[in-house]
Amino acid sequence: MSLLYFVRHGQASFHAADYDQLSPRGVEQSRELALHWAQQKLVFDCAYVGPRRRHQQTHDAVAEVYRERGLHWPEPIQLPELDEHCGQDVLTRSLPDLMQRDPVIREMRQNLRRDSYTAQRDYLRLFQKVTRLWVRRELDLPDLEAWHEFRDRIGRGLAKMTAVAGSQKRVAVFSSGGPVAAAMGLAMNLHDEKTLELSWVVRNASYTEFLFSPGRFSLVAFNAVPHLASPHLLTFI
Repeated sequence: MSLLYFVRHGQASFHAADYDQLSPRGVEQSRELALHWAQQKLVFDCAYVGPRRRHQQTHDAVAEVYRERGLHWPEPIQLPELDEHCGQDVLTRSLPDLMQRDPVIREMRQNLRRDSYTAQRDYLRLFQKVTRLWVRRELDLPDLEAWHEFRDRIGRGLAKMTAVAGSQKRVAVFSSGGPVAAAMGLAMNLHDEKTLELSWVVRNASYTEFLFSPGRFSLVAFNAVPHLASPHLLTFI
């Protein structure tokens, strides 16, 4: 049996010009994860990183802590299959039409203000409503990756990583909340909407642990954050 630790990236830069960049808090979260693992004396045989900058920066913060302590960290392998789903593009592309024909969505969008103290919550509610429609195949966006195609892509990525790992190995994976949820969906045989819902609760810099061997991929722990003891480090966006 081998273990796969699937990490969601640290907090990115919500409402900044470039979201795909860790915030200072995101770097702190990532370092706290590394410190926790180092204290547990976890040694990893392989490390895989998604294609986004926030994935790489989270990995790099963890690797830096390990090296500062003289601990081994494997050379990372970038895996395109670990990219996040296109939910943000779905929201951006579909909003103009949805605002025309759905008064609830129109009101939600009109009430979304960057300067509001509820901005993150309000954005998440809008995102959830629109992506539910996408997962139900109620939006016509043929040039974007469909939800079932995203799930298939994550499955292919998991197959690649587990096939080459061998037995009695530890694998670290750095990606986003959607891929973490998709891996959960595979392990638990969850339907599309439940898998989507799981992606909304994955905390920044949390890890989800899977046990695997040929023909087996099982959940051990979901959304673990024992390293984030301070409340200000517990974030979702």
